[in-house]
Amino acid sequence: MQKAFNSPLVRLISISFVAFFAACFALFALNLFTPPRPLAELLPTRTATRRPPPTITPVVYPPTPEIVSRDDLRALQNFPQASGVKVGYEYTAEGYVLTPPLDPGFVRVLNRAFTTSDYRNLTLDALAAPAKNSAPVEYGVVFWHGEDEQGREHFLAFTVSTKSTFRLLAYAPVENSQDSAFKVTEIIPTTQTLALKVDGSPNHLRVDVHPRRLLAYVNDQLVLDTDDKVINDWRLSREWDGKVGIIALALDAPGAQALFTQFDIYADIKKP
Repeated sequence: MQKAFNSPLVRLISISFVAFFAACFALFALNLFTPPRPLAELLPTRTATRRPPPTITPVVYPPTPEIVSRDDLRALQNFPQASGVKVGYEYTAEGYVLTPPLDPGFVRVLNRAFTTSDYRNLTLDALAAPAKNSAPVEYGVVFWHGEDEQGREHFLAFTVSTKSTFRLLAYAPVENSQDSAFKVTEIIPTTQTLALKVDGSPNHLRVDVHPRRLLAYVNDQLVLDTDDKVINDWRLSREWDGKVGIIALALDAPGAQALFTQFDIYADIKKP
C-alpha cells in the first residue's frame, strides 16, 4: 500500500485533484466578492431601426371658378331697394344695409343680375359687418336657391354673428302647408370661432360650393368643410334656380343691422 502511495502516477493524480478543487474554490470565492454587472449590460443590444416618416396626404381643394361679377355695392343696381318698409334693405353711403325685423326674424335679398342656373361650381366672396350702433346680429351669404310654383323658397345660407359664431342653415317651406310657414334647419350647428373680428370692422366671408362639397372661410381661415347630402340634393332639385344673395338675422333684440360693402360672384357658367 505504501508503495502504491509512493508511485509517481498516484502522486500526479493526487496533485491534479487537489489543484482542481483549489481552482474551483478560488472561482467560487471570486464570484462571491465581485459586484454584479449592471442590468443594462446583461440586456442584448438592439440595432436601431429606421422608420420612414409618415405620409401626409394633401387635401385637394377644387379650383375657384371664373369671376362673373364684382360689386362694391355702390352701383345701386344688383340688389333691390326698399327703405322704410317692414322688411328693410337699402343702399346707403357706406354700403348695402339689411335690417331684419323681429318677425319673421330675418331678411334676405337676391342678386337681380345673377339669374342663371347653368353652373355646377360657385364661389361667393363678401365683406360685411354689423352696422354702426347695431344690436347683436347674424349675417351671411345665400346660395343654392330654389322656388316652387307657389313662390315658396328654399335656400342654404352660411352666416356669422356678433357672438363670434358661424353656422350653415337650410331654409325650406313646411311641407303640406297652405300658408307661408317655413322652417330653418341647422346643417352645421352654431360653432365658436376666433377668426371673426368683433371690433366692428368688416369680416371677409367666402363660400366655395361644389357638388357634394362645401367649404367656408372667415377672414381667409377655413372654418367649414362638409359633404352633407343636402348640398347636392338641393342643387339637383326641380325648383333650383341657382340664385344667390345675402341675409341678416335678428338675435332676439330690435335694432339689428348688417352692412355689406362687397359681394363678388364666381361660377363656371358656360359661355355661348
